[in-house]
Amino acid sequence: MQRIDHRPQLSGLAQWKSQVARKVLPLVMRGSIRPLWGSRVPVVWQRKLTEAALRNGWVPRQAVVGETRLGQQRTEVITPRDGSTDQVVFYMHGGGYVVCSPSTHRPLTSRIGLALKATTYVPYYRLAPEHVFPAGLDDALDAYRGLLERGVNPARVALMGDSAGGGLALALALSIRDQGLPLPGKLVLISPFIDLTLSGESLQRNAKADPMLSLDWIYAKTPMYLGSTPADHPLVSPLFADLRGLPLTLVQVGTEEILYSDSERLAARAAEIGWDLTLSVWDGLFHDFQMMGGILPEADQAIAEIAAFVKA
Repeated sequence: MQRIDHRPQLSGLAQWKSQVARKVLPLVMRGSIRPLWGSRVPVVWQRKLTEAALRNGWVPRQAVVGETRLGQQRTEVITPRDGSTDQVVFYMHGGGYVVCSPSTHRPLTSRIGLALKATTYVPYYRLAPEHVFPAGLDDALDAYRGLLERGVNPARVALMGDSAGGGLALALALSIRDQGLPLPGKLVLISPFIDLTLSGESLQRNAKADPMLSLDWIYAKTPMYLGSTPADHPLVSPLFADLRGLPLTLVQVGTEEILYSDSERLAARAAEIGWDLTLSVWDGLFHDFQMMGGILPEADQAIAEIAAFVKA
């Protein structure tokens, strides 16, 4: 296990841009996404309002957004306008298993795909509370099987996800392993939500620091996904699973987020079992800051780090 600590080391225009973004972006999130997600607004309206707020994020012109089917799953596909290599990104979007979609995550998925000159697939998996565990995981596994049926080389697939999508990506990797399917070549987890027992100490320590996620959100939405499944089930909370035999992995996390300790404990588990995992810690940054590519210099650096890791 390797740990990389990122502290602000910018200069000139990038430093000024970072300072402004670090002040403005948290204020925007505290005034929009955080209260919406922590509110008692019905989930269906939380989805609509979240889509309206996030789907208009800046997607680079070089990214071509389309749609396909993998297995039985409707899937967004993003390709570089000037052509792609044989590298594939298979991405699970976050949203606490109850909100968001491939369209809300385009500002991030498009930039990762462009940095890798990859074809990026983002499945529409079923969401809670209408569809509790394991519906979303079943959809993800079906889409992955569909990807393999296309003749894609699994060694050239990078399985990725952020937040709940990071937890889903890790659970998917475990399911792929346990079912004897070819594993993806790399695994990238961005601020993964991997402990639904909610026992991480950063939930309380960073409750006020995290400008996006709130304790109200975590405590209210987690049971919607669980249904009758115990919170320590290894495919619900993969932090507690048998993690041996998984691909080379990169985990990125910010020190200001309430899910920080999920990543720290995953890295500790990796060290115990000899799993080749790199923990990349970004000082002073918030949950899913990578979504702010083109606005926050550190987000661009984090995406570059992901690309370098996958290419290595």
